[in-house]
Amino acid sequence: MNRVFCLDTSVLVSYLVPDEHEPQADTLVLEAVSGAARLVAPAFAWAEIGSVLRKKIRMDLLTAEQAQGCYEDFCNLPIDYINEESVRMRSWELALQYQLPTLYDAAFLAVAESESAQFWTIDRVLLNQLSPRPAYVHELGE
Repeated sequence: MNRVFCLDTSVLVSYLVPDEHEPQADTLVLEAVSGAARLVAPAFAWAEIGSVLRKKIRMDLLTAEQAQGCYEDFCNLPIDYINEESVRMRSWELALQYQLPTLYDAAFLAVAESESAQFWTIDRVLLNQLSPRPAYVHELGE
């Protein structure tokens, strides 16, 4: 296992939610599930995924049963949750550097940096804020 992926919530939701599947998201996650790569994420990622799924219920995009199934699938992924003080501090620095409004995206970036991971996202707003874009940041579909 030599590749390390830090997948943004947008990529994970794309993998989990049937109507939002992106083939490349499936490929990245399945590579990790097979043991060919390692998945890393900030310690709070489970709550962020759950919140997105709960929002999809409120917006009538998923039933409660569908969302629960997606959340259970997420909980079964082999993710190494990273919760280091250095990541928390680097998140703050990255948020300042890129003028990010919250630390959520910055924490994913900091985890990717600390674990020498490829960070993958579909979030165009985030990508537009990352100027210059770090070499470890990749857009799904590029």
